[in-house]
Amino acid sequence: MNRCLRHCIWTLGLAGFMGGHSVAADLASANPPGQIIVTGSADVSLPPSTARFSIGVSTRAPSAAAAGEQNARLSRDVLAALDRAGLARAEIKGSNVTVNRRWEYDSSGQRSKASAFEANHTIEIETHRLAQVGVFIDEALAAGATSTSDVSFSADRIDEARREALSEAVAAARGDAEALARAGGGTLGELQLLSTEREPGYPGGLLNGAVVSAARMSAPPPVPTTVLPTEITVSASVTGRWRFVPPPAAR
Repeated sequence: MNRCLRHCIWTLGLAGFMGGHSVAADLASANPPGQIIVTGSADVSLPPSTARFSIGVSTRAPSAAAAGEQNARLSRDVLAALDRAGLARAEIKGSNVTVNRRWEYDSSGQRSKASAFEANHTIEIETHRLAQVGVFIDEALAAGATSTSDVSFSADRIDEARREALSEAVAAARGDAEALARAGGGTLGELQLLSTEREPGYPGGLLNGAVVSAARMSAPPPVPTTVLPTEITVSASVTGRWRFVPPPAAR
């Protein structure tokens, strides 16, 4: 599991060690003196475990009944192809069928007349067999499917990874706070606040979340579709506030 730490030091509020006007000075005036305020961030990467995507079947006909009938026949062929490719029915998480009238527009952009009816069937798929996603897409398209969605990935251990990232973020924040205390000639005192929200006066809101991304690369037949799963990155940031213990001569 890959890990990377990002440390972002927001301010050092030390009474007697501040000079000039700055954001740090503004924060020091809004908080009691003798404090060190630091944020720490961490990322934890997870391998993806689940892929989600949809397959669409679209048909047009002069009547709604004909469009629906053609769509049902084509959808049956697509589902049969997915079954032959090894997709279990339990991996089909839902489907949606709509039939709408199509309209033609003149050059002025005004609606002129109804031209046809369009039927659309969307098949939602969720599978743990990531290596088979490209095969499922190719078989569906070969059987008559007219579109596919982007593939999104997720991981099973998101909550556990977030807690791990939070632990590493706290360690990063404390390490920076100790370095600041030494640079100020003192030591780090007791912890006064630890939060996943920024201190008042800082921009932004919550500092944690999961980033889930996916990449899909397709090519025309007979080259098979290649789906490239990407790692799931879970990020967390914390803000810590410690008491600054000045050197004995400054007490």
